[in-house]
Amino acid sequence: MKRILIFALVSLPLSAVAGADALSRAQAVALALGANPTLRKTREDLNILEGRKQEALADALPELELLGNFNRYRDPGLLNSPSFDAFPPDLRESLNPSPASLWEGTAHLKQTLWSFKVGRAVKAARLGIQYGREQIRGAQQDVSLLAVQVYNEHLLAIEQLRVAGKAVRQKEEHLKMAQNRYAAGVATELDVLRSNVDLENQRTQLLRFRGRAEITRSRLNAVMVRPIDTPIEPTDSLAYVPLQVPVEEAVRVAWENRPEAKAVALNEQIRDTFVGIAKAEHRPSLDLEGNWGYSVRQLGNFAQGDFQKWNLGISLKIPLFDGFRTAGKVAQARAERAKVTQDRIALENDIRLEAKDAWDRLSVAKSIYEAAELNVQQAQKALDMTQANYNYGVATLLDVLDAQAALTLAESTRVEALYEHANARARMRYVMARDVLDTEPAVPAIVKTGDR
Repeated sequence: MKRILIFALVSLPLSAVAGADALSRAQAVALALGANPTLRKTREDLNILEGRKQEALADALPELELLGNFNRYRDPGLLNSPSFDAFPPDLRESLNPSPASLWEGTAHLKQTLWSFKVGRAVKAARLGIQYGREQIRGAQQDVSLLAVQVYNEHLLAIEQLRVAGKAVRQKEEHLKMAQNRYAAGVATELDVLRSNVDLENQRTQLLRFRGRAEITRSRLNAVMVRPIDTPIEPTDSLAYVPLQVPVEEAVRVAWENRPEAKAVALNEQIRDTFVGIAKAEHRPSLDLEGNWGYSVRQLGNFAQGDFQKWNLGISLKIPLFDGFRTAGKVAQARAERAKVTQDRIALENDIRLEAKDAWDRLSVAKSIYEAAELNVQQAQKALDMTQANYNYGVATLLDVLDAQAALTLAESTRVEALYEHANARARMRYVMARDVLDTEPAVPAIVKTGDR
């Protein structure tokens, strides 16, 4: 019964469970990119920037509006005139004011003809949109890396479960052999007891890895924003893929291509533009403003030429003194620009450090994998020889158990090395702003100085 249970525990994550979704790394990344809330918020931020661009562009375009007005009034102004009492009595009686209605319909036009501010505001808005796109690209890189790392973590748990299951089967066979030898009188009861204890310990380890596989499956579903209990059948594996990148080239490519680097460069341009916008507050501007319509006491007089009402004017504004308000705004804008410069210096240092760290991790992971691969071969050979010696009575049970434990440890180390190398490879590609999946060359061809 236990053997059947162990087989089910091992095979469940590795085989096609009923209703399980076949899932590759690329599919996991695509699903995560399509549903990640943080990435969706970043896209909405870009929509906000698009709206700000339209808002800034509106200052350069004409404003046209229709106005309608109705006013019912009675004006006794003439009766309050100081000379009214000098009028003849008959005239004073005829000048009694009466209530009247006034209807007005007007089209109002306003157009900025010249301003130092409008062009800079539109430029800042356009740069802001480019900045937002780099922010989206950076968020996509973050989500992609997270999806790949969690996918690899699930593969690691499955491989650890497979190795543990293989060890359980080996120990089951060895227990059966010990029981047969004990029945034949060539082994002791202690040998059987040791084999049984070792088997139960390995079964406990198997259950631990089974739980870890369930946890990593839930994490992977969470990254893809799916129900955490959705069955998954990974179609990719932890395979060793060489990636050779000179550290100097990694640093150079990282600084040239990282979204953060491009975003901070755009931010510098935006802040320069803001300085110009602040200065424009104290510079001349030229505006055109006009009104055209009708003003009538009776609605039937609308559209008659005698009742037209219009005016057209051009205004020139030349600021002379604003209490140093503009100087204060310029000082603030320059300080913000200086802060962005410091951000760029800090970012450049961080990217260099990230590139060096990624290169070191990749190199270490490569060395560990090569050593682990050789160690597995040696451990397997040692177990085969020890098992044969045990069958011939020239090796003890402890020798076999030690050899099995050594092979299990070697295989576990190799699986972990594959996992670390896969993550280090993805991290290196992320640092260089490349696709974290192994779908393109890691580093572009180096362009000679004369070809640029």
